[in-house]
Amino acid sequence: MNRAASAGISDPKWDGVIERFCAIGRASVERGLVVGSAGNLSARDPETGEMIVTATGTFFDALTRDTFALLSASGEHLDGPKPSSEWRLHHGVYAVRPDATVVMHLHPEYSVMLDELGLPIRQHILDHVAYVPKIGRIPFFPNGSEALADAASEAMRDCDAIVLGNHGCSVLSTDPDDAFRKAQNLEQAARMTYRMALLGDRSTEFPQELRATAMHA
Repeated sequence: MNRAASAGISDPKWDGVIERFCAIGRASVERGLVVGSAGNLSARDPETGEMIVTATGTFFDALTRDTFALLSASGEHLDGPKPSSEWRLHHGVYAVRPDATVVMHLHPEYSVMLDELGLPIRQHILDHVAYVPKIGRIPFFPNGSEALADAASEAMRDCDAIVLGNHGCSVLSTDPDDAFRKAQNLEQAARMTYRMALLGDRSTEFPQELRATAMHA
């Protein structure tokens, strides 16, 4: 049962991750990874399976404790405002990736544009290989639909970053900052791939034989 239809979630255990999400939300807007109220963020408690997710219609540069909803492990709305319509996407990813405790769904321009053009995003520098060594994709599905949640979850079984056709991207991690690094590196890789395509290059990428050494200390 929903205990609070409009107030923010009350459990203090979420304080740290909400603080990071508020900062990441502002940075996402500043860096063009979301526009308006697009996108959503979530975190999962690995012990209880409960998750928090941004509320529907939330602006990323105005996140506060009152803009997060709490859902049970089964997806029941427990506390806070009405959750984002994409809560099923987050819930589905956690079901197939029990190692993940953070999921971010953003709307990066270059990543979506390249996918629409049929151009695979290529890794070009050390960070791309380290943070997004494999990039998945799914075709367009209506936002908030079970079909989208099912397709995204299946695609993320074996990779941490995917592009959602004509929509956005999703990344996962065990830490908010690491998830944001993955999103930023995905978009930078897409931007570099696009610029290289303008120069007529559609094949150059980080050397395959060196990828095993492309790890951060």
